[in-house]
Amino acid sequence: MIGVGIIGTGGISHAHADGYMQLPDRAEIIAVADIDYDRARSAANQWGVKHAFSDYQEMLKLDQIDAISVCTYTKAHSQPSIDALRAGKHVLVEKPMAATAEEAIQMAKASKKNDKILMVGMKWRFMPEILAAKAFIEKSKLGDIYYAEAIGWQHRGIPGRSFIRKETAGGGAFMDNGVYTLDTVLYLMNHPKPVSVTGSSANIFGHSADGNWDPEQFDVEDFGTALIRFEGGITLFFAHSWAINFREQWQIRIAGNHGSAEIYPFSDPKLRLMHGGYNNLTEFTPTDLPEGSIDINYEIKQFINAVENKFASPIPADTFLYTNLIFDAIYQSTNLGHEVKVNTPDFL
Repeated sequence: MIGVGIIGTGGISHAHADGYMQLPDRAEIIAVADIDYDRARSAANQWGVKHAFSDYQEMLKLDQIDAISVCTYTKAHSQPSIDALRAGKHVLVEKPMAATAEEAIQMAKASKKNDKILMVGMKWRFMPEILAAKAFIEKSKLGDIYYAEAIGWQHRGIPGRSFIRKETAGGGAFMDNGVYTLDTVLYLMNHPKPVSVTGSSANIFGHSADGNWDPEQFDVEDFGTALIRFEGGITLFFAHSWAINFREQWQIRIAGNHGSAEIYPFSDPKLRLMHGGYNNLTEFTPTDLPEGSIDINYEIKQFINAVENKFASPIPADTFLYTNLIFDAIYQSTNLGHEVKVNTPDFL
């Protein structure tokens, strides 16, 4: 039985708790912690958990805890994850991995040093269409990849709360939901190293008087675009907006000289795979997709499987942190008004 602790008992923690409770013979929630003790106690009562703490450090002292879910706001992802890894616990941290690239790097280093799993909660990795595209690409069906797109145009999706404040979120639309398409395209391309970024981010609707958030607290981007260059000559167009006056549109597209992969997560058809030459390009989209799900319960199951069987992290931090390297570079490029170089850590 894997003993579990949950740090942060806000919204997303309920999905994590449900995932663990769906595995009653394999996982048990031992304790919860939240800076708001009343909220921690309320969650503990709701989930039938004995221990509730206002200081997660006290929770980490419990020997019966083997694994931790970090469900705090983004700025509070890093230190609890590092402390839990140092305490000998495996960690599942919510997306985005961290508020800055440096925080993400330190988290990955702590995982390696303490030989404990650090998994990032990116449920899209288990989407059947993405798994099918990954298998197709790994068979060299695309040939040499040279261009990709990762786009998320949300028509009206500004979340408010801690998401709109840099102090708690680190960034805005890019880091909140843009991370889904960015991580997906990097995963499908087998994580080529980013070398430079030209980006632009802006607050377009954040100060609107007719929103359901406090415009005075809104200090992150709700819109942005970027051109990212990778080793091997690959270029990626990355864009996301919480609110844009277009129809809702999400897409990941990857082009190679022998084929392509296109994923439209919220449209039909969701997947289109092509392979061939200039004059005989043919569709190879499978009719039977691999097993998978974007339900968080499925993500939790993969985490517990890895902990039980001493597997490697299902979603490793040392490559997931590429998303943070790119976010940092976009914000830097926005401030400077020109392309910036990306420095990949030596330990990767």
